[in-house]
Amino acid sequence: MFTLKTILEVLYSVGDLEKVTHFFCDYGGLRSVGEYHTDRSVLDFWNLDSDTSATERLIQFDAHPSGRLRLVKYHGVQQKHIRSSQNPWDIGGIMDINLRVPEVAQTFDEIRDLGWHGLSDPLLQKMGPFELYDILMKGYDDIIIAFTHRVQPPLELPEGYKIPSHVYNSSLTVTDLAATQDFYVNKLGFTILNEYEVKKDAPIENMFNIPMNMIEDVSCKATIFSLDGTRDVMFQACEFEGIVGKDFSALAVPPNRGLLLYRCAVENIQSYYETLLGKGIQMHRTLQEIIIEPYGKVNCFALLSPDGVWWEFLETTN
Repeated sequence: MFTLKTILEVLYSVGDLEKVTHFFCDYGGLRSVGEYHTDRSVLDFWNLDSDTSATERLIQFDAHPSGRLRLVKYHGVQQKHIRSSQNPWDIGGIMDINLRVPEVAQTFDEIRDLGWHGLSDPLLQKMGPFELYDILMKGYDDIIIAFTHRVQPPLELPEGYKIPSHVYNSSLTVTDLAATQDFYVNKLGFTILNEYEVKKDAPIENMFNIPMNMIEDVSCKATIFSLDGTRDVMFQACEFEGIVGKDFSALAVPPNRGLLLYRCAVENIQSYYETLLGKGIQMHRTLQEIIIEPYGKVNCFALLSPDGVWWEFLETTN
């Protein structure tokens, strides 16, 4: 029997390793806990040719063991941006990652000076049972980060950090939310934590930067999922009704730049792999042994979601 554990990492393919590290570590207060040369077995797993190499930096909040960011800088290969000039309603790949901050308005002002810009000014949002200040900010490599501060229920954050947070949530924009729920719950065995809808009843500013003359005709329906049933590391799938965007699904693959893929921990991965095959899941990469530092040798396989999100599942063999 297998056990789904957590999302260990989100991989972020960067154009400038030092600039991105400076933002998360020197500004945000997160820690770089390892620097590695990507093992050839991983590059082969990604189907990259022999002239390609990569440098990695693993970043985490404090000692939090999950929801980490692995920055990857590829060398010797042409790249495209995964979600170039993106809008939140464009489908394909990972739309954003979510990080908690002590004060959204202060973060908004500070990181604009570092070259980021918001899709709106900070807004108070109600999402299901939660009330929070939220701002979507565009940054390096055309990624979006949602910086949030939860108002209700209140959430106390560690002091002394600009970004006192692991990647606790992230967003995927999908074409069919019902089909997405079926895939993640009935096929992959994930758990639904919450469902909510964001819809405005007046032509007002909104966090997605949808034109105000259109916003009353647009709704965002979302489902929040978890591998292990907890809220430690979640992700949400969002379907926008009333507006149509671009499809980046074909670009959400290594070595393209931006938020690249999820890495998830599984106990008894052979059982999980065989269970998925029995459900008719098509594997993007078959189960095989590769070397991912700092874990060492791992058994790993990869699959793609219906909207082109690359998922890797692994278990250490040491």
